[in-house]
This record gives sequence, C-alpha cells and structure tokens, in this order.
Amino acid sequence: TSKVPGTILTEPYVPATFPPMRRPRREQFDPARHPWLHCTSRCVRKAFLCGGKDGRFDHRRQWVEDRLRLLTGAFAVEVASYAVMSNHFHVVLRMLPGTVGAWSASEVVRRWWTAYPPSSLPDGTPVLPPEAVIQAWAQDAAWVAIRRTRLGELQWFMKTLKEGISRRANREDEVTGTFWQARFHSVVLLDQAALVACMAYVDLNPIRAKMADRPERSAHTSVRQRIRARQRERLRDVRPGLEARGPREGGAGEAPSARHAEDGAWVAPLSRCVAGGRACSVDDYLTLVDRTGRWLRAGKRGAIPAELAPILARLDLRVEDWIATMAGWRQFLGVAVGHHAGRVLDAAARGLARVRHTCALFVRGRDDAAA
Repeated sequence: TSKVPGTILTEPYVPATFPPMRRPRREQFDPARHPWLHCTSRCVRKAFLCGGKDGRFDHRRQWVEDRLRLLTGAFAVEVASYAVMSNHFHVVLRMLPGTVGAWSASEVVRRWWTAYPPSSLPDGTPVLPPEAVIQAWAQDAAWVAIRRTRLGELQWFMKTLKEGISRRANREDEVTGTFWQARFHSVVLLDQAALVACMAYVDLNPIRAKMADRPERSAHTSVRQRIRARQRERLRDVRPGLEARGPREGGAGEAPSARHAEDGAWVAPLSRCVAGGRACSVDDYLTLVDRTGRWLRAGKRGAIPAELAPILARLDLRVEDWIATMAGWRQFLGVAVGHHAGRVLDAAARGLARVRHTCALFVRGRDDAAA
C-alpha cells in the first residue's frame, strides 16, 4: 500500500535504499607501511571562515598553520606539504606509529599535554604543568598506553588539529556549533610521482586561486617554508658575517645561519619525502614549483617551461599531463593515486576491481583499459 494518504499504488511500496557505508579508515590503508596521504578538510557549508575578500578571518589561516606545526612536534607524524586556504586546508603527511614505542612514559605525557594542555595562553600556546605532575601521571601505565597509541593515529591527529581551531574560532565569534564540514578526506599516494605531484599541487593552491603571484609569496604553505630555508642557506654563503634580520616579504626572514638548504623549516626534509623512489632534491623541487607557478600565473597555453621536462622525466611523467593537473581543481580525490602498476596492487589489497581517482597525471588510455 501507499505511504501517502488517499493514494493507491499498483506496485508494492519499496523503502528507499541507501548506499553502503564507507569502509573504516583503518581498513583503507595499512599504517605499518607508513603510506603518504593527501588529507583535506573544509569549513562547514564551504563558508569562508578562515579568510575571504573582506579579510575578516584571514588571521585564522595562521592559527591553522601554527597548530599544524605544534602537533607535528607532538604526534608521530611527518608533514611533507600543506596549504591553508580561506575555506579549507590541504596537508600531505604520513603517520609513524612504529616510533611511539621508543618514547618514555614521561615523553608521552608531555606530547599529549602539548596537544591537549591542561591550560593554554590566549593565543593557543600550551602551558605544561610542573615536571613533578608530569612524572606522577607517567606512573599511570594504562593512561599512558592509550595516549601512546593515539599519538600515532591519523584520526586522532586530524581530530586534534581541527578541534583546537574550531573551539578557538567559536570563542572568538561567541557562538557554538560545527566549524568544519564532516571529518576529513584522505587519499593514499602510491609512488614517488604521486607524492611529488601532490606536494606541488598543494603548494600551488594559492597561485591557482589567485591569492598569490609567486610561491615565495604564497602565505601559509610549505613551499614558502622551504624557499625561506633555501634563501637563508644562500645568504649565509654570500654574507657569512651578517647579523640577524627581521622578516621581510619574499626574503630570508631569519638569521643566515642555515647549515643546509632546509635547516629551520619544520616540514619534513625532501630527503625523507620518499614513496618507493628516489628523493627529489631541494633545487629540483623548488624549480618544479616555481616554473609551474609562473606558467599558471601567466595563464599560457603554448610555451611550457623547458626546465620542467628533465625533472618530470625522472618521475616518469609527461609535461602536458603535469600542466593539466596543476592547472586543474580537485585533482587528488578518490581512493589512491599513482601509476597503473601501483593502483593494481592497491586494488588487489583492498579486494576491489580497481581504485578510482581524478588525477590527470595518471589517466591514460592504456591505464584505463588495463584497469
């Protein structure tokens, strides 16, 4: 019978069916393999709660960057790339749950209370209790064991990152309720090409959105951190006796005391940003991002920077596919991204016929046919 009063259906009523629930994130990838992941999260209703044309909330982008840096020092995690935008953020990271076992009980307490401090300053800086209190809590083996596990888990890292920003923004606005939309989206990066491409894609977000005209002016991005570190090292080589200077736009911004090209940057060094291939050098990566950013800014369709070809050839990528990916939006979505061979293995491990993605770099006729 019909569920609508006064009407008769010739066919029996069939209740609405719902799509199957997504698999738990712990079943989507194996943390023991330390995979690199591209994680994104948006503000509720895609509202510009971290910026916008009027600049009212621009300071919250710094909040997100500062908290990301703080939690990177507390959790067992490495951050390869990030970009904080006006209504969402990107972060390329990998969890290292195997390292938490080497931490002492007191270190676990300090790290946990860095993420969830008993008290904090108005700017969000955690205030740790006296050492005697830390040592007393370290004697609670069950409490320490639970926190030790959480400090190596992706879901707890993302929860802690977003929860702190949400609470702080709600206090500022004198409101309650949801600040972030849903939880977060994550995509596995299967190989070196996918990792480097995703890092560059994330770093170029402000240029693609016309919020900056060059990478060194892309505020709240990892590439700016790497460029400043590289400039500090070069400044040391040119003027070794120079005294410390204050920050300046597009400049070194700190004392020229860097011992190597990434000294002083809190993101993971490029030598550790490896997914089964050879690490990209600092100069190669910055050249890749800089030349691509200049091309995107100019909006050209003909002259493709010649410097891109040798770097991309080492990653087994085509320049045309690279440009199509960097100029596009929503490229690193889906389940996993990488070359065809890696996707086949990942699909088999998941018990799927194929893994879906939206990245133009890895969508070619032979791949689609084989998959």
